[in-house]
Amino acid sequence: MIKRYHNILLLLVIIILGCEKDDICIEGSENTSRITIGFIDYENKGDKKINLNSIRGIGLDSIIEGFNGNNLKLPLMSNTNKTKYVFEYNETLDTLIIQHQNIHKYLNRSCGYISNFILKSDTEISKNHGWIREVSIKNDSIFNELQTNILIHY
Repeated sequence: MIKRYHNILLLLVIIILGCEKDDICIEGSENTSRITIGFIDYENKGDKKINLNSIRGIGLDSIIEGFNGNNLKLPLMSNTNKTKYVFEYNETLDTLIIQHQNIHKYLNRSCGYISNFILKSDTEISKNHGWIREVSIKNDSIFNELQTNILIHY
C-alpha cells in the first residue's frame, strides 16, 4: 500500500518537474532597433522638416510614400553589412548607403534573436543630381531608437 503511494507521488513529481513556462514572447520585449535619421539645414545646422516624395529600400520590401518630418526611423538589414535607401525629394533621387556591423543577441527560445548595429564611418551617399549635401554620423551605436544616429544635411 505504501509502495503504491510512493509510485503515485513519484509520478506527480515527474509531471510537475516536466512542465515548462509557455513559449510566448511577451509584448514589450526587446526588438531589433531601427536607425534614426535626422534632417538638418546645411547652412545653419538646425533641425529642418523635409517633404520626401518616397523612400525605397534596395533589397527590402519597403516603400514609404509622402514622408513629412525631421526624424525618420528605418530598419537595417541584419543578414548583410550594408543597407541602401533611395530618397526622392523634388523628383531628385539620392541613395544613402549605410555600412554597419551586426551584433546578434539571443533573448530566449520564444523571442529568438534581435540585432543591434554599429555604424561604420564609410557610410555614404550616391548622388544623381544631389539634394543631399552631406551625411554625418551623430551616434554610431544602434541599441535603441531614442537617439539620432545619422544626420542628413540638405
